[in-house]
Amino acid sequence: MAVLLGALTSVATGCSSSDAPARPDLSTEIQYTNAYGEYRSLVYVPGSVHPERPAPMVVVLHGANTTAEQQRAVSLFDPLAAREGFIVMYPDHETDSAIGRHPLQSWRFYNPVEMQRDVGDAQAIAELTRQAMATWHVDPERIYIIGMSAGGWMTSIMGAAYPDLYAAIGIAEAGAYGIGLAGAGQPLGATLLPPSLLALAAHQAMGPHARVLPVINFQGDKDPAATPASGRNAIQQWLMTNNLVVSGNLRSPFPRAPTETIDVTPESGYPYHVDIYRDADGCRILEQVRIEEMAHYWPGGSDDPALAGFTDPRAPSGAALSWAFFKRFRLSDTTPPCVESRP
Repeated sequence: MAVLLGALTSVATGCSSSDAPARPDLSTEIQYTNAYGEYRSLVYVPGSVHPERPAPMVVVLHGANTTAEQQRAVSLFDPLAAREGFIVMYPDHETDSAIGRHPLQSWRFYNPVEMQRDVGDAQAIAELTRQAMATWHVDPERIYIIGMSAGGWMTSIMGAAYPDLYAAIGIAEAGAYGIGLAGAGQPLGATLLPPSLLALAAHQAMGPHARVLPVINFQGDKDPAATPASGRNAIQQWLMTNNLVVSGNLRSPFPRAPTETIDVTPESGYPYHVDIYRDADGCRILEQVRIEEMAHYWPGGSDDPALAGFTDPRAPSGAALSWAFFKRFRLSDTTPPCVESRP
C-alpha cells in the first residue's frame, strides 16, 4: 500500500525518482579559430536545464563597440533562460587575427565575401554554435539567433547562410540581408539595394538548405543609425525571400502587409506596436516590434546606469518578446501550410 501511494503521489505531482536534482548554473567559455582569426563565446547553462532532456538554445550577437560580456549584461537573457529552461551563448568577434583586430569590435557584416556559408565571421558563429551543441544537450530543432545593430545585420547573414542550423532569427536595430554599410544610409540604401534584390540574394545564399525562416524585428522610431526604413526593408526582404522559397516568386503566398497589429501602451515606458504577419491558415511567420521614442539601443534591458549607453530599459523587453516568438518554431516544422509548431 505504501508503494502504491508513493507511485500515485509521484504521478499526481509530476515527479519521479529519475528526475535529476537541482544543479548549479554553469557559465563558461568556448573558442574557435579559422583563417580569419580566433573567436570565443560565453555560454550560460542554467541549472533549470534538465541534463537528460534536449534544451533550446539562443545565440545572442553583440553590436559594434560592444563585447560579449556587455551584451550579456545588457540583454537580460540569463534570468529569462533560468526561468524558461534554455541555454544562451554570446559569441564574440575575433580576439586575434592575422589581418588585425577590428577597430570597432564589429562583425564584418558589410564584407560581401562574408555574406555566405563557411567564411569568416559567419563560419565562426556557426562552428561555435555546433560546439555548444556537441558539449551540452542542445535540441537541434530549437536553436535561435538574435543580434543587436552590427550583430543584427550579422544575424540576417546567419539566417541566409545557415537556415539549416537556426530555426528562427531576431534582428534588433539593424536591417536586411546583404545590405552592408548601405543599411546605415536608409532610405538611400534601399534605393541602391532594394529589398527585392536582397531577397533574391538571400534566397541564393540559402542554396539547397532553403526553407521558410521566421523573423522578429525590433525597431526604434528614433533610431538614427538603423532607421525605421531599415526595419521595414528587413521585414520586406525576409517576406519576399520566404515567398521565393515556397512559390518561386516575390509576392506570394505570404502577405507583405501585416495581418494584425497589437498596440500596447504600458503604465510606464514607451508605447509600442507589434505587427504580426500570418499565412492563409493564420500561422505566424514574422513580427515587427515598433517602439516609440527609442533610439539605437537594445530594447528593454538592464537599468544599470553603467550600461546606459547600450540599452533603453523604458522599451519593452527584447529578450522576453523574442523568446515568446522563437519558442513557436521548430526547425523541421517551418513549412507550409503552417510554419508554427502545433501543440
